[in-house]
Amino acid sequence: MKIFDRVRNKIKGGLRLHHRMILIYVVGGMIPFISASLYTNAKNQANMISLNKNTQKSEVEIVKNQIRDSMTVALDVCDELYGNYEVNEITGKKYKSISEFEDDCNEKLGIIDRYLNYYKREISDIKIFVDNKPISANNYFFYLGDAVKSESWYKPTIERDGEACWNYGRCRTTKQNHMQVTRAIKNDYGTIVGILCVQLQNDFIVNTITERSMHTILLFNDTDTIYTNFSMEADTPFLSKKLKKMKNHVFAGRITEVVEDYLLVYNKIYPMVNRLEGENSPHYTFATIERYQDLTSNLYMNSLKSYTAVIAGLFASVILILVFSKMYANRMELLRKQMHYVAIGEYDKVTEISGEDEIAELYKELEKMMDDNKALMQKVVDEQVQKEKIHTKQREVEFKMLASQINPHFLYNTLETIRMKAKINKEPEIEELVKMLAKIMRRNIQVSDKKVTLKSEVQLIEYYLKIQNYRFGDRIHSQVIVDENVEMDAKVLPLIIQPFVENAFVHGLESSEDGGNLTVHVSREMGVIIVTVEDDGVGMDYYELGKLRYAINSGEAAEKGHIGVSNVNQRLKLQYGEQYGITVDSKKNAGTKITIRMPLIFADE
Repeated sequence: MKIFDRVRNKIKGGLRLHHRMILIYVVGGMIPFISASLYTNAKNQANMISLNKNTQKSEVEIVKNQIRDSMTVALDVCDELYGNYEVNEITGKKYKSISEFEDDCNEKLGIIDRYLNYYKREISDIKIFVDNKPISANNYFFYLGDAVKSESWYKPTIERDGEACWNYGRCRTTKQNHMQVTRAIKNDYGTIVGILCVQLQNDFIVNTITERSMHTILLFNDTDTIYTNFSMEADTPFLSKKLKKMKNHVFAGRITEVVEDYLLVYNKIYPMVNRLEGENSPHYTFATIERYQDLTSNLYMNSLKSYTAVIAGLFASVILILVFSKMYANRMELLRKQMHYVAIGEYDKVTEISGEDEIAELYKELEKMMDDNKALMQKVVDEQVQKEKIHTKQREVEFKMLASQINPHFLYNTLETIRMKAKINKEPEIEELVKMLAKIMRRNIQVSDKKVTLKSEVQLIEYYLKIQNYRFGDRIHSQVIVDENVEMDAKVLPLIIQPFVENAFVHGLESSEDGGNLTVHVSREMGVIIVTVEDDGVGMDYYELGKLRYAINSGEAAEKGHIGVSNVNQRLKLQYGEQYGITVDSKKNAGTKITIRMPLIFADE
């Protein structure tokens, strides 16, 4: 009891300020911090594996849903093509020549290209295997020879007798394994004449598996590897047998093989149509596996790093608290000495204590006792005046530097000033004309390869036509028509329409003595945006039209005035493909019609 009283009295009044501050830091800071750090690290180690398991389970579930959505699309497409009359007719027909077969394909099998284009995120390829050699050499048909019949998917497909059969096969371009659904095609007599194969797009699966740090694999029937980022035979040779024995469709937990513990997370994906029941049902398995030792070693390393950081932080904080506490104690000792000099009347020995803390404030009170406050305040005022002078000069320099620079918005501000003057002088036509001109100039200067909305492109054309209306008056009539089914938030390349509208004025209407009409029409057809720019100006004869078409299609500007037109066509084809671009029709003294075709998209692809 006496020892406790002695310690308490020592703490209350027996410690100097420097030692008291260190004690407060140790008791109030270090001990709680160390305890919290130890508890947090221990708790994190207990929760990290559980968190890792749940995270892997969620990620595997996301991949499974993506795969199932693609399977649904592929199965629907397979069903549609299986019941398509043209596909069955060409597959079952015995052709005598390749040319006859190619003509039928070009005329009747456009549906396959449309499916591949529309579902390009879900489907990578559609193939039809037949044993009729004259029709086995194009993008749709392949010869059903011994090499194909030796594939693992061929026999199950034949056994399903026309029903959908899920399996996997190699892509004809990348040679990678793809999930696929196959179906035997029969003729009217029930004889199998071909096999329809729809392969799933595997870019999402490949990227997901490649980017994952854990061992990840996609299997067919738990045995055949479709894609993986590790060697199952070398690292986990037991995995296939383990998966075949496990009956659960979804699993996330610990498994033991010999003396090693593993974290296994998998999801078995069964086709939703005609799925066979039992342990031999065809299915796909997306799984991740990692040794517990690897997971815990990472945790131990992280814990070691955390403890190292904690110890380093504590060491640095101890040094800092010693330094700061010593500095504070020294200031207190200095203040005590000044008070002693004042108490004994030796004012000439009093020295200034600078700063903004409590000790400096006490010293200011001490100065009042010495009747020296006026001199001190004068000094503070002089210092403040000097700072303000320096600040003012600095502001003047900055202003001169700013004034010497050319503001990139000078032109727009000037146009805005002209517009405001016109508004004040009640000149609404000049005001509107300047406003539209400023918007067009800003758009042209800021243009880049980044896609813009169709709405903004149409607005640009409307501004341009209004300016031209002011110029030509009733001599040239123009209008913009947008169909109701056109989504104006669709994304298009910038400055696609404006060059053709400008050409219509420069080459078609300005030189016409009677003026004319100009119509810009925006429509939509089968996922394609169609923009027509049509005038009834001077037009072109057959020779001039041929030169223009050559300049557009070849990418070489036959004339200086065709450079912008050719550039637009090349931009469209490079961005969207050869099926898109522009076409030109014209007749002498009858006018010219420009047709622009772009895909309907809503993102910057």
